[in-house]
Amino acid sequence: MICVCAALVGTEIWQLWRVYNDNIRQNEVITSNTSRSLAWQAETTLKTADTVVASLVERVEAEGIGPEAKSRLYHLMTSLGAALPAIHEIGIMDHNGDAVVKSLVANPAGFNYAEREYFRHHRTHADRLPYIGERITSKIDGAQSITVTRRFNNPDGSFGGVAVTSVSLAFFQRMFDQMQAKSGGVILLVGDDGAILARSPALPKGANQLGGELRQHFADHPDGGSVAYKSGIDGIRRQGSYQHLSQYPLTTLVSQSDWDIQAAWRSELEWHGIILSCMIVVLIGLGGRAITATNMLAEQAMQDSLTGLANRRCFDERIERDVQRAIRAAQPISVIMIDIDHFKDFNDCFGHPAGDECLRMVARTIQGSLGRPGEFAARYGGEEIAVLLPGCDGPRAAALAEMMLVAVRGLAMRQAGHLDDVVTFSAGVGTYVPGRAMGDAQTLIEMADTALYAAKAAGRNRVATAGGASVAALREAADLVSLPSAA
Repeated sequence: MICVCAALVGTEIWQLWRVYNDNIRQNEVITSNTSRSLAWQAETTLKTADTVVASLVERVEAEGIGPEAKSRLYHLMTSLGAALPAIHEIGIMDHNGDAVVKSLVANPAGFNYAEREYFRHHRTHADRLPYIGERITSKIDGAQSITVTRRFNNPDGSFGGVAVTSVSLAFFQRMFDQMQAKSGGVILLVGDDGAILARSPALPKGANQLGGELRQHFADHPDGGSVAYKSGIDGIRRQGSYQHLSQYPLTTLVSQSDWDIQAAWRSELEWHGIILSCMIVVLIGLGGRAITATNMLAEQAMQDSLTGLANRRCFDERIERDVQRAIRAAQPISVIMIDIDHFKDFNDCFGHPAGDECLRMVARTIQGSLGRPGEFAARYGGEEIAVLLPGCDGPRAAALAEMMLVAVRGLAMRQAGHLDDVVTFSAGVGTYVPGRAMGDAQTLIEMADTALYAAKAAGRNRVATAGGASVAALREAADLVSLPSAA
């Protein structure tokens, strides 16, 4: 029963563990695909913005920034801004950082951007590569965006100014919110400096930087992959995937909390736990009944159904064990063999039901006389009862047998015209004495049986002892010492 219950529990734990890990792997696949998709969309958006910037640089270097060129550039910028939802603002500034043309205002006089990080970068770097700037706040409407910029030069190759396209972070926020509403979890757009540019759900106030654990993981594995981390914003443990953009210093991250990943698993665990508990209760109930039935059968196999005493089989097993233990421990052990006197005549006179009742009463009386641990009575066969007394020497065994005889006589069961017309028994006591030669348990039984034979030969209703004498000597002795009846 224990093995079956353990097997059920073990199998259930193994299955639930597989489901638990499968949920984690499935989350990795989903978040990995989602982060790649978002990275591709972000990269496409930034490439579009860079294309706009590159075309502006080409026109400015070809046409300059005179009045007519400014007008054409303004109309181009406004039309591009209207056609591209991700573009918040497009502008051109001269070598001093003063705005020349801006898509959001027709006359940008008075706007200077020399303090912007991207402007300082292009003024000090002669390369013509695009540059992704940090998060900025628009001086016109306060909108948050990131910039894609390129440097343009004067005809002599000197620094002429910067063309800039602002990509709205609200565009990414809307895109992330739509995705998050379908899949749940957390979606991030993060700069390589650890700044969180967009997040769904939205960031709480003042929280705009990655936690140290996540930032370190990105630094150690910059290209992308799976990650498990504890959020520095809300302290929730999450697992997910991230993907770094191939051409731009940005990373998309998609993750789910451990709680959400295992939501179905917890429900399954609850139901499996209920079912498994019911099965174990049923098994324990059935097992308990089986154990009870087995114990009853074992008890019945070792018990005499008529007297309630142990049966011959039980006695044989017990005496073998106790005799060997007595020999090893050099302790005495005694056996009393009891035979009810004239039992056949009793049966013939009063009938077998009365004989059965007589046996039961004698057996209960003998059993009731035993009190020390290990003392043991069994129905040896017919009207014979054997009593095993570990640690008991001959004199005490004989005294105990005498006490039993007195008790049986005290029952005053009517006998069939013999002796005092009450039921009595004859008893023989055999004892193993430490230090004397002893064959086996059968030898001890034969000693007690021979003593019983002597008690019967001496007139019944008495106890005879064999002590440590040999069986042959008892059989040859005509003057066997017999103890008088204690009547």
